[in-house]
Amino acid sequence: MLWTRLAPRPLDPDGGMTLAPVELAWQVAEDEAMARVVRQGTVNANVQWAHSVHVEVEGLRPDRWYWYRFKAGREISATGRTRTLPAAGALPERLRFALASCQKYEVGYYTAYEHMVREELDLIVFLGDYIYENTSAADAVRPHTMPAALTLDDYRRRYTLYKTDPALQAAHAMAPWIATWDDHEVSNDYAGAVPEHPGADDPAQFLLRRAAAYRAYYEHMVPGGK
Repeated sequence: MLWTRLAPRPLDPDGGMTLAPVELAWQVAEDEAMARVVRQGTVNANVQWAHSVHVEVEGLRPDRWYWYRFKAGREISATGRTRTLPAAGALPERLRFALASCQKYEVGYYTAYEHMVREELDLIVFLGDYIYENTSAADAVRPHTMPAALTLDDYRRRYTLYKTDPALQAAHAMAPWIATWDDHEVSNDYAGAVPEHPGADDPAQFLLRRAAAYRAYYEHMVPGGK
């Protein structure tokens, strides 16, 4: 599964997009120069999903690298690289992957991703806390001024902030990811429908907040794939 989002002004609440759907072309090729295209198609990016798209690509050969890109009008994305799983029953000689989690934007730089990009990895597995929902301290390493995420727009802008990091972008572009979430994708220490402070937080409002967080996660991530 391939992902992208159209956002010419990424930190604006609407990403700088209009309300109209945008036809987005996608290509998958056997080479980085995109000369040997093996799969292609079009999909609409809609405002309801923050102009994000998830493309399920079928018919690729197992256990090999592919490259992909998107095109909207005259704009062409950077080229990303992904890999297919080995065939069922195959016994590959190796599988090299890295684990990541808890990438709190304001407390440090993503130098670990710079290291991963230099490795010959087949896969990156992300174990949760892709974002942190709270405000940042004024003395943080790289503070942001966003309020605590409560609404859909808040969560969308938080994912966008994280995804502007060039090291994180490079890691997403060099290998497929398998991702899941932890608590901070919604709220610290929540569990199911129970917020961190059950006696103080309104249950109905928390469920609305959780729904917004889950929606933003779907819009900006691909659970179980690239």
